[in-house]
Amino acid sequence: MDTLSPTARRFIALALTQQGDERQIEQWHAWTLSGTSAVPAHLAQIARRALSGMSRAIEQQLEAASTSSTAAAQMENDLGYIADVEAYLAETLQRPVAACGQGNVALTTSPQAKASV
Repeated sequence: MDTLSPTARRFIALALTQQGDERQIEQWHAWTLSGTSAVPAHLAQIARRALSGMSRAIEQQLEAASTSSTAAAQMENDLGYIADVEAYLAETLQRPVAACGQGNVALTTSPQAKASV
């Protein structure tokens, strides 16, 4: 997954809604409308926390004796999908980010390399 799919974005939006923090919901919504494909680090963290809460709620529903086998199967599929999205967000947070103006810096101190920068 190179970017978040529309389904992943909907899951995150639903998780944020369930969490109930209006400011975070607004931040997420503004980013989804921006057209930017890379998830900003602060939103990736917010999304991971919300998805974690959603996972816990689903797991509690699964433990309920009244859950039908069909509903349980759907919940297990949802948990698997949430885990995949959480893994993607974790990878996003671990990617190195170039500092502003530091895009093509040579990693050597030789005079030739310094002259080519």
